[in-house]
Amino acid sequence: MHNLSLRAAARFLVCSILVCCSRLTDVDAPDLVTPDRVGNAAGAEALRVGAINGFALVFGGAENGQITTSGAIADEFYNASTAVISLAYADIRQLPEPSTSYPYRNLQRARLDIERAIAAKQEFAPNPSSKIAELFALSAYTRDFLGENMCSGIPLGEIVDGNLVFGEPLTTTQLFEDAVANFDSSITYGTDSARFLNLAKVGKGRALLNLGRFAEAAAAVSTVPTSYTYMTFHAPIVQPNGVFAIINNSKWLTVADREGINGLNFRSAGDPRVPTAYVGKGVDQLVDVYSFTRYGSLSAPIVLASGIEARLIEAEALLKAGDAAGELAILNDLRATMPGLAPLTQPATLDQQIDQLFRERAFWMFATGHRHGDLRRLVRQYLRSPEAVFPTGPYKNGSTYGTDVSFPPDNTQLGNPNYKGCLSTGA
Repeated sequence: MHNLSLRAAARFLVCSILVCCSRLTDVDAPDLVTPDRVGNAAGAEALRVGAINGFALVFGGAENGQITTSGAIADEFYNASTAVISLAYADIRQLPEPSTSYPYRNLQRARLDIERAIAAKQEFAPNPSSKIAELFALSAYTRDFLGENMCSGIPLGEIVDGNLVFGEPLTTTQLFEDAVANFDSSITYGTDSARFLNLAKVGKGRALLNLGRFAEAAAAVSTVPTSYTYMTFHAPIVQPNGVFAIINNSKWLTVADREGINGLNFRSAGDPRVPTAYVGKGVDQLVDVYSFTRYGSLSAPIVLASGIEARLIEAEALLKAGDAAGELAILNDLRATMPGLAPLTQPATLDQQIDQLFRERAFWMFATGHRHGDLRRLVRQYLRSPEAVFPTGPYKNGSTYGTDVSFPPDNTQLGNPNYKGCLSTGA
C-alpha cells in the first residue's frame, strides 16, 4: 500500500483549484489554496476536490483531452478542422517528437495534484478512508492512460520536500504495473465504500488486461455488478464536457465511420450504443460533422468505469482461455440489456471471434478513452499488423495517413536530464 508524506508541501504548494458544482464532490472548492491553508483538514479537503475536478477536466477535455486525442489517433473521431490544431496530427498519425498532440502536461499535472491531495488527506483528514481510495484510483488511471496512449519511456516525477525530483523513464509494462499497485492501495482504503471499491476493481482489471494477465484481470472485476458506473461530472463554464464542445460547438471533430480502411462503422451501423446526429459542416468546410448524442450538452457526464467493462474483461479472459461459448454468452447477456440489439452468433474462426469481441468493446465503451489502448493491444497481444488495425491509406486533401501508433511527450519532458526520448514508439 502506498503511503505519501505531505512533508513540506505547505511551504511549496500554491495550487489553483477551479470552483465546480460537480457531483463528484460534496464541498465547494476555493479559487485558490494558499500555503497557509494547506496544513489542516479543510485544506486537505480542498486539495481533494481540486484534484478530482482537475482529473475530470483532462479526461473529458476538448482539444487536449484524454478521450478526444486518443479517439482521434484511433478510429473513433475524424478531423474536421484545419491542420493547425494538434488533433489533426493525431488523426493523421503523424506525430513528431516532442509533440503537443496528447494532453501529457495536463495529465502529469493532474497526477501530481492527486498525489498532493493523497498526502494531505493521509496527514490531516484520514477519515473517511474512502476519499483517499478515490484519489488512489484516479492516480492509477493517470498511469493507465499514459501506458495506453504514450510511447514507452515516460518518467513519473514527484515533489519531495518542496523540490521537483525527476523520474526515471518507465517502460509501458512498468507504468501498468505501477497502476496496479495504486489500484491495490485504493482497494485497501476503499473497504467502506462499494462505489470506490468497484472503481478500483474495474481499473485494476483494465491495467491487468493491458499487461496480458487475463485471468487475473477477470478475477479483479468478478464481484463488480453489471449495473455499476462511475462517472465524471461536468458543468458548462468551469468543467465542460469537452467531447460535446469540440464536436457540437467548435466542429473540429466528428464521430468517424469506417475511417482509413480499418475503422469501424460507428455511424452507419445504426447501433443504439453509438447514437449520432448531423450537426453541420466542419471548420474545414469539407467534412460532415456528426455528434455523439449520448453527450447531449456541456453538462453530460462521462463513464470512466462500469460493470459493463467488467463483463467485457471477463469475456476476453474466457476467450483467451479457449472458452468461446462462455465469452459469447457474456456478450449476449450484455446485449440483452440494450433494446434494439439482437443476439450475436459464434464466428467460425478465432480471429473472427477476436474481431467480434473488440467490436463489442468499441461500441459499448465508445468515447470513454478505451479504443486507442485496445488497438494497441490488438497489435501487442494478438499480433496484428498496425496497418491492419489503425486507420491507414489515403487521407483528406490528398494526403496519406502516417504510421505512428503512440504519442511522444511534449517538450516539458526535455527538461528532465533522465529522459532520452521514447524507448519505443511501437504498440
